[in-house]
Amino acid sequence: MIRVDKNEVFPILVSLIDENTGQLATGQTVYYDIRQMDDFPLNPTVDGTLTESIVEPGIYRSNESIPTDGEYIIYATCSGFITNTEEIIVNPESIYDLEKQNRHYNISVEDVIRQNASITPSQTTRNVDIGNTDYVMTLIKRDEDTTWATTTTSGITYAWYKDIADNVPYKMGGPS
Repeated sequence: MIRVDKNEVFPILVSLIDENTGQLATGQTVYYDIRQMDDFPLNPTVDGTLTESIVEPGIYRSNESIPTDGEYIIYATCSGFITNTEEIIVNPESIYDLEKQNRHYNISVEDVIRQNASITPSQTTRNVDIGNTDYVMTLIKRDEDTTWATTTTSGITYAWYKDIADNVPYKMGGPS
């Protein structure tokens, strides 16, 4: 299986082995066709002829990319040889772009202190006293955003205290 991002260039490699000699078969014409998993052709089609390697004759290759996320299958065919297939998964988002969002300047963590005199049922269960951390809020923004007006991800981690008199939580986790 090949896993790539949208529009990422990836290699298609096929080695042809002559069953009679056990050696790589040279001088062949190898075709490839990338299709959807239900065997329908892509629009526009992604197909062509693999070029034989000058470094290792009998190895055929090409570079391709797919602009749409999803699951695909590559068929590589050559007359007189068994058809080769390979599954491709194209990620909906670029892993590199997602990684950029996790740079330290794209993450905001805020310690939210309990200030309300009336205690909520959640704060009672977690033994949160006034002036102590109630929860920590984490925000992540896109790398290209210059402000925190929009965020891609946010989450809350609740503070748990063993006793109402404790000042330091013994764990951080879910609400209940």
